[in-house]
Amino acid sequence: METTNRGAVVVGLLLIASGAVFLLVNLLPGLDLGRMWPGIFFAIAVALLVPPWILPAHRHALAGFVIPGVILLVLGLILTYQVITDDWDSWAYAWALIPASVGAGLWIAARLGYWGPGASTVGLWLLGGSLVGFVVFAAFLGRDSPLGRGAPAALIVLGVLITGTALIRRPTEQ
Repeated sequence: METTNRGAVVVGLLLIASGAVFLLVNLLPGLDLGRMWPGIFFAIAVALLVPPWILPAHRHALAGFVIPGVILLVLGLILTYQVITDDWDSWAYAWALIPASVGAGLWIAARLGYWGPGASTVGLWLLGGSLVGFVVFAAFLGRDSPLGRGAPAALIVLGVLITGTALIRRPTEQ
């Protein structure tokens, strides 16, 4: 496959997937798009995440698709949670998972694209920092939310892990 055709292939696959979803909705009138719309994020995420794994010869060139794919996957998960639980107030802290998804995508893409340890390290730091921010915001803002009620316990566990690791780890000689 030529380099110039890859974009057309991705767009074509997205159109096929979108058409299949709408065809199913038309054929099965019991499907409620009002509750299924986050699935669009999953479909696009799959279209972006699958090519790097099924085309190993082009993995290096396609690794950049992983970052937007992971972002859309996490957005789909957040929105699915909100649609199912009707906990739309959770957006006050759930947004912190978006930078976490960028970090996760960068870490995975760096591994697939052989981008070097710098990109991988930045991805892990962004992922970790954003997850900590998510838990802190959830503990502070999410008192009435199922996610928010578990956040204080998550902060305690995280603090114990970090403190324990710091106390157990021996300092390295310089």
